[in-house]
Amino acid sequence: MFIEAQFSVYPLRERHLSPAINEAVEIIKSFGLPVENGSMSSITYGESEKVFKAMQKVMDTVGENRHLVLIVTFSNACPVPLKKRAKEQK
Repeated sequence: MFIEAQFSVYPLRERHLSPAINEAVEIIKSFGLPVENGSMSSITYGESEKVFKAMQKVMDTVGENRHLVLIVTFSNACPVPLKKRAKEQK
């Protein structure tokens, strides 16, 4: 199933937030998933198995040595642009 995930990474009790957020984005990209960054959240999409595994890896890796809040909303109904969806499914 093709899904979209909107996610936000909030490292707690850290002076600088960017390292944890950037690490999360790089993990998701390492699964071959696209990431569209926003000011408070980001979006990725792809086959559900890959998206779920990527989010688990983010929580396990980024949260290993820090306190972390990871908020994710999954949907199989959000409109991913058709050109992007066709490109990803090839």
